[in-house]
Amino acid sequence: MVMSGNSPVGLVIPTRWEARDILQHFHFKRSGRAFHRAEIGGRPVLACVSGVGQKAAALAAERLVTAGAKELVSLGFCGALTPDLKVGDLVTDRIITVDQPARTSEERRTLTQRANAVAVDMETRAVIETGTRCGVPIRVLRVVSDEFADDLTPLFGKSGSFSAWGIAWRLLRPKVWPLARKLRAQSAVARQRLVEELTRFLQAR
Repeated sequence: MVMSGNSPVGLVIPTRWEARDILQHFHFKRSGRAFHRAEIGGRPVLACVSGVGQKAAALAAERLVTAGAKELVSLGFCGALTPDLKVGDLVTDRIITVDQPARTSEERRTLTQRANAVAVDMETRAVIETGTRCGVPIRVLRVVSDEFADDLTPLFGKSGSFSAWGIAWRLLRPKVWPLARKLRAQSAVARQRLVEELTRFLQAR
């Protein structure tokens, strides 16, 4: 399906941390809870900050299509599953979607072996499935924010479950601060790359 140059595009972005530079750079205006609108190069763009996980991403994708999006983009961070991928690298395919963060090199290696994937996130599969069901094209623009060798266990805990409260509590521990500083710097690189890649994507439509 070929989209015309002014067809609305919908962005599913998991967190405000990932969305921050996008929303500021393109001057999005808030339009309801976790929902934002902008016109970029004469094209309407809708963005929904979905929350983490497949259920949240599916609901956001449905909301965007209901609001008029004729194309969906799974936009945000991903984790590298291979040593050759570095912070800021763009990944558009071979992404496995999981329900818990991949924390260690061993967990990342297992995911690669299981799915022949090069990167991991927690939303893309749901966006693809929802877009397919709704009959709209889907594009994946994910940027690496943590590398194969990064051990995220101090941040996510031994259970590996994603919990904003759990992360906030662990960040009170000084031993987590070096990792937090590193990930903060890596996130800044990834956010800037997201702005660049979204710009290219929209200019090419």
